[in-house]
Amino acid sequence: MAQINYSFVSEKGTLFADGNLNVRTGAPSTKAGISKTVASGQSISYVGYVNDGEVITGNSKWYLSQDGDFFWSGGVKKTGTQASAGEFALGKILTGPLASLICTQRFGERPNVYKTYGSPGGHNGLDFRTILPENPADHKRNVFAVLSGTILEAKDDSLMGKLIRINHDNGYQSVYLHLDSYIVSPGQKVSAGSIIGVSGNTGSASEAPHLHFGFRPQNYNGNNGFMGYIDPTPYFKSTVEYVA
Repeated sequence: MAQINYSFVSEKGTLFADGNLNVRTGAPSTKAGISKTVASGQSISYVGYVNDGEVITGNSKWYLSQDGDFFWSGGVKKTGTQASAGEFALGKILTGPLASLICTQRFGERPNVYKTYGSPGGHNGLDFRTILPENPADHKRNVFAVLSGTILEAKDDSLMGKLIRINHDNGYQSVYLHLDSYIVSPGQKVSAGSIIGVSGNTGSASEAPHLHFGFRPQNYNGNNGFMGYIDPTPYFKSTVEYVA
């Protein structure tokens, strides 16, 4: 089959699924395979768009995701289902949980794997690299609170390993999994950017040394397909890099 060249327009932004959104691999067409499905109201970032994809109800504009996949513009909107509660209005407020944010697994990936953990929509956070390529044995990194708040949990869990959960002053909550150690305790106040622990490889759900970071409202919707968690990517002050 001859390769089709599309006219690409570079533009970066974040949109929200208006109903469950199928993201297509390889081409802006409903005939292309589905790489993942984004749950209604969840965010998806894009790096550009084409105006000459498959025409659906008179609309041929398709966005290109950060993963290099396509999703139809008619299936997204500029605000999320929780925007009235302030989710979309948060802005870039999060300090990095690590000194360097290199994402090895995005939000929403591998739904067939994570449905067994109670997250049928897919991966319910971001996994960040902690291993130094030149020295794989060196994987312990300082972990920082992304916002000021109060430590809700600092404990050991058989599945998630050593973990920290923080309730933030803005009504949101962050979680840090698979730690080697933590240096905080429940009830303790922390500031944004303060060291709260060290990354590791603990818990049976960890496939390799990394930091799993999750973010959700304290009054979360447990039926959103991600255990209430939302994609934190648009809210980081620092640039998030992605492993190809």
